[in-house]
Amino acid sequence: MKTSFIVTTYNVLPYLDRCFKSLAESMEPEDRVIIVDDGSTDGSAEQLDDILNQSGFGPDVERKVVLLGTNTIGGVGIAGNVGLYEALSDPACETVFFVDGDDWMEPAGFRACRRVFEQGRPDILIGGYTEYNELENTFRQPADTHLWPSAKLVTPSDLEAARNLALRMIAVPWRKFYRADFLRKHALRYPEGDFFFEDNPFHWSVCRKAQSIHFCEAVLCAHRFNRPGQTMTSTGFELSAFFTHYETICAGIRADHPAGNRNLEVLALTWLLDNMSWHIERLQVTAHWPYAAKAVQSLKAPNDQVWDATLEKFSRVPIGPMAAELRKGNISGVTAYWAQIAQIAALEARLSIFEEQMAAASEGISALSEIKAFEAIQTLHFGDSG
Repeated sequence: MKTSFIVTTYNVLPYLDRCFKSLAESMEPEDRVIIVDDGSTDGSAEQLDDILNQSGFGPDVERKVVLLGTNTIGGVGIAGNVGLYEALSDPACETVFFVDGDDWMEPAGFRACRRVFEQGRPDILIGGYTEYNELENTFRQPADTHLWPSAKLVTPSDLEAARNLALRMIAVPWRKFYRADFLRKHALRYPEGDFFFEDNPFHWSVCRKAQSIHFCEAVLCAHRFNRPGQTMTSTGFELSAFFTHYETICAGIRADHPAGNRNLEVLALTWLLDNMSWHIERLQVTAHWPYAAKAVQSLKAPNDQVWDATLEKFSRVPIGPMAAELRKGNISGVTAYWAQIAQIAALEARLSIFEEQMAAASEGISALSEIKAFEAIQTLHFGDSG
């Protein structure tokens, strides 16, 4: 099956060589690679052709470079859609696979996932991946790793179970194989706008429309995070995009199910509260009020049945009571609580620095004591010899 690989790039010059070489090892003859550069300013756009030529792509692999010229608004949405247009315009394209320009492929795991996909030919296949912390030079498993035992129990015929599981998994597009005709049939695209995290509503649209979803735990790529200049180190109001995406997700559910679908609505609200849980730890104090105001609008939308069924899952974690207060419109109370949390975190950070300084000072004092003791011994030794 001919696969079109869509690689989106933006100011990732130091990482392109590894990305492209690992991609070349993963591709088969007649595959196609489409590079969409979103207005890079680090010289990578000018060097793309040279790097591609040195990456080991076979003569039968078609290469296409699209330079957008200027950085588009939002995150990957526009660049991803340009890549989809290029890929799906090719009648021979049977499969689509996304790649982040600063990540790298794991060829053996990728080929294992590809075999499963080509044997079953589902609308989508979700694969495994690993995360690489560049700042600490360490690897870790994704937060949804605990779901893989459940994936092994899902049979291809149980679409509802597969869909429910897929919607609980991390939404990133670069872990999935997409059947091209499935994307064409439903005209599936990223939402475009002045926001990030567009992969979330895209993931929901894909999973809602899919009539077959398969899984393969093999690690098909490594995702790099905590790198210099990374665009997804959000700590401010941009995180409120999740409320916009939640509304988009709910609108899609209503379009498919005019009478409502409690299961999907509960899953959508669960997704929102899960994400709010980690937002609170990151939010800058200046973003508290506007973020909370957006939260109030979204959290008032679900009916009582959906709300009660969802909140049961969060009754013993902090986000549950906070969300309940926001649903009531208690912005001042919740933001005051967040401010207290931020103050405590700042004090803990200062205490940690102080403890490190004290430990360093203690080591210095200990070393100085040892030097003085050695000097005293030398004085005694030379004094006795005189």
